[in-house]
Amino acid sequence: MTFQQAVSLYPAPGKEGDLASMNPTAVALPPEGSYKAGAAGVYQARWVWQDSVDATLVNNTGTGLPLGFVMNSGKGVIPVGETGSMLVQPGTELAVFTLGDFFVRTSTASVRGQKIFAVLADGTTKTDDAGETVAGAVETPFYAMDTADTASVIKMTKQGVL
Repeated sequence: MTFQQAVSLYPAPGKEGDLASMNPTAVALPPEGSYKAGAAGVYQARWVWQDSVDATLVNNTGTGLPLGFVMNSGKGVIPVGETGSMLVQPGTELAVFTLGDFFVRTSTASVRGQKIFAVLADGTTKTDDAGETVAGAVETPFYAMDTADTASVIKMTKQGVL
């Protein structure tokens, strides 16, 4: 049983990695079977890249544009002594989303309409203006839908910002 670790003044807008709307979603078509978590496992609610050796594996690290985003599907395994985990064990099948609206935690402050950047070292998310250079990250085709502080859960979309 896990125990509450913190109390927030305001409720979270959504759970990290969950769908943020009922808009259409799409997943990347794997070369065969389905995509699976690579040797180090994959954290949900983060970006993934295809493995350089086995194209059916995905990892939270990579170069260039990520393959897509891993939704929080509840496949994380909680290690003994831990209170929770978003880590999907190596070899577990995953859906890699290329389209949709999701709740995501950003490690930078965000402004509605900014672009979403995927951090190459761990698949986490940052935001900045379109065309900007973000050290160690690559611009994705997704947009931030909320203005929020650092470490906040925001909505992101590929549909465009109105």
